[in-house]
Amino acid sequence: MQQSTWFTPEGLEDLLPPQAQKLEAYRRQLIDGFQLSGYDLVLPPLAEFTDSLLTGTARHLAIETCRFTDQESGRMMGVRADITPQIARIVANRLKANDRISRLCYVGEVLKTRNNKAKGSRSPIQVGAEIFGHSGLQSDLEIIELMLESLTRLPLTTKLSLGHVGVVDELMQLAGLSNELQTQLIDVLERKAIPEFEAFVAQLPASEWTLRFTQLMNLCGDAEMVMEQAQTHLTGLSARLDSYLAHMQGVVSHLVQARPGLSIHLDFADIRGYEYHTGVIFAAYSACGCLQPIANGGRYDNISADFGLALPATGFSLDLRTALDLLPVINQVAQETVYSPCAADPALQLKVAELKQQGIQVIKAYEPQTIPAGARRLEKQGASWNLV
Repeated sequence: MQQSTWFTPEGLEDLLPPQAQKLEAYRRQLIDGFQLSGYDLVLPPLAEFTDSLLTGTARHLAIETCRFTDQESGRMMGVRADITPQIARIVANRLKANDRISRLCYVGEVLKTRNNKAKGSRSPIQVGAEIFGHSGLQSDLEIIELMLESLTRLPLTTKLSLGHVGVVDELMQLAGLSNELQTQLIDVLERKAIPEFEAFVAQLPASEWTLRFTQLMNLCGDAEMVMEQAQTHLTGLSARLDSYLAHMQGVVSHLVQARPGLSIHLDFADIRGYEYHTGVIFAAYSACGCLQPIANGGRYDNISADFGLALPATGFSLDLRTALDLLPVINQVAQETVYSPCAADPALQLKVAELKQQGIQVIKAYEPQTIPAGARRLEKQGASWNLV
């Protein structure tokens, strides 16, 4: 039975000329900006063996990965649901960058098994940048600033959200929570289920940790104010926790000084990406009337460990397809158009190539009557082709 109208699957859509051209223009701006900051472009394949695609910290992507049997090898392959694990494989196995800092950027389409309208398209166009080989404050700041700089290139007015997954993790260890209770708490915090969180804290044995966890949910708001509260309530509990707080203080102080006017939100109960993030996490939200997430990232040290090279790493990515509706149309210089006949004449081919080299659009006109009135066209005069 022939269908009169063909539909794409739910969450997968075509980008027609105006939107596709707009996306391509912004993609170029982002990648050019990354390269101007010293990031080298890599392009991993759309699909590869699941042995590498779902290795290590990427195991949590298994449910989102479309899989199929490779007809060449008989092995299981997957269409990538995230590009970051592929970048880790490239760094560890192809570049073997174990004695230097690597800065890489990428762009490409990914595919999710399920449609989540709240998170945008099922086939995001992921653009991102990664730093491998440095674990200090400087690389966290560099990647956050690169994200913010990229959003000004789009251009979008944004709010920045910060967090640190290590704070919750260390509090759970200090409180001696069982694996079962840790899993329960992580689930509640990831869903921001405040009533469930209050019920969870109430079931804990009465101790100083009951108070600490209660305070945790309130460590949320203006970054400078939250840091003051965190220093008051959490300093001195452990050397590791103190180092996390000092690191976050360094991030906040730098951004407040370097980017006056930037709205910075800090939430120590934010543990999104707990499965793979190991330190600072961050996200940028559009400030265009609705708080829509545009870009996110964080530290994920040792993401390349299963590939044989454990390196500190930090990075971010954004979904250009989802951001597209928020972006203004780029005002491009009107392109000159010339119409050309279809003729087997080497001189005509050379003239067309010359015009295109000058940035002039040349459209084939099969019949003279199809050329718009007043439009410029190529006409043979003697042995040469001239514009008339």
